[in-house]
Amino acid sequence: MSLKKLILALSVSVAMLGAAPSTMAKPAGKIENATGEATVVAIAETIALSQEALQALKDESLEKKEMMALFKTVKQRAKTIESTTTYMLREKALGRLGKARLSYKKGKEKSETIAKMEKSVETFKAMKVRFDEFN
Repeated sequence: MSLKKLILALSVSVAMLGAAPSTMAKPAGKIENATGEATVVAIAETIALSQEALQALKDESLEKKEMMALFKTVKQRAKTIESTTTYMLREKALGRLGKARLSYKKGKEKSETIAKMEKSVETFKAMKVRFDEFN
């Protein structure tokens, strides 16, 4: 009986050691130790893209498929912003962006979608202010 327990314990230990390197790997697409300049550029590009999305919503200049792709581009660019001082604002802005995207996707009233997107843009701008204050 004790030999079975020993073999079981040994196999569990080996399995845990084998899985350790994969759990320690960095997430896909993560920028390692982003510099201050890279963060400034990422914030500026995110604000520009979000303003472009807001303007496209107001003008109705893009087709639905293109607009959805623009929402995705804004989200992807915002995810590259790596700053602990702006993390909570980034998540708040992304949440508002997601609500605007969902509102647009479901075909809700244009004014409602625009209002949600405006809040997202404002939060991205507040994030820039916060970053500038601390750096």
